Amino acid sequence: MLNGQQLLEFPRPKEMDGTELKVKAAILWVRIEFRSNLPHTLRPFYQKSDRNVTLWVFRVSAQSNATYVSGKEFDEHTEMSASLSISRSAIGWQKFDLTSTVQDWYSSGLQDRLRLLVDCSGCGDLIHPVLFQQSQRVADADRPFLVVYTDPTVTRRVKRRALDCSATTKGQCCKEKFYVSFKQLGWEDWIIAPSGYYANYCRGDCGVRRTPDMYSNHYSHVIEEYRKMDRLNGLQPCCAPVKFSSMSLIYFGPDSNIIKRDLPKMVVDECGCP
Repeated sequence: MLNGQQLLEFPRPKEMDGTELKVKAAILWVRIEFRSNLPHTLRPFYQKSDRNVTLWVFRVSAQSNATYVSGKEFDEHTEMSASLSISRSAIGWQKFDLTSTVQDWYSSGLQDRLRLLVDCSGCGDLIHPVLFQQSQRVADADRPFLVVYTDPTVTRRVKRRALDCSATTKGQCCKEKFYVSFKQLGWEDWIIAPSGYYANYCRGDCGVRRTPDMYSNHYSHVIEEYRKMDRLNGLQPCCAPVKFSSMSLIYFGPDSNIIKRDLPKMVVDECGCP
């Protein structure tokens, strides 16, 4: 708590262990709602109001243990990260660009938690930002969250079977990089993050001569021997995915709630011949 307001604290991401990442962008999402004690009969009146409120996001020093600061002390303990002016008629999910703040946090080594203060000027007793509450459990779909877009700065070893298509593959079965843009699909209005991803696909020839140890299983080896004898009516082995990985998706669900889900088999990692 700081000055009677709940702080947001984000710990070091578990995915960072042993990996260096470069931050491309960072967006903080916060839901703004009418207070529960505001009579429902008055809400339509305020929803039509064109009066604006201003939302501020401050980064709070991790070394500060103060619970109340004012004036110059506030400037010493905090740093403004973002501000946003919205109309009362446009309450709901709001997003703040915290790229610079998160880049500084990552570059500092992530030794301390990222602490943020969300302040609302002009909210009064009508509306409020939905934060992590101590007195009551906030539904996961309404909690604020931070989306960080990163690039890995380390080179990972490529497995022998994870052959990428290039001029040197000479038609062999390989993995072709293919980027799927959710904007091009017309899905950007309901998918929050990511904006797209590399789904990839397989192409190439499986007719090259293979030794027994190159087959994925003994069954495939036996079928291939029969195929060579033209006993299977022209059946041809297909270059196909042999390994997939999952991806995380953040999107708007029913009632404008936000859902984060890990979807299996969304990315082709390796291609091979059966």
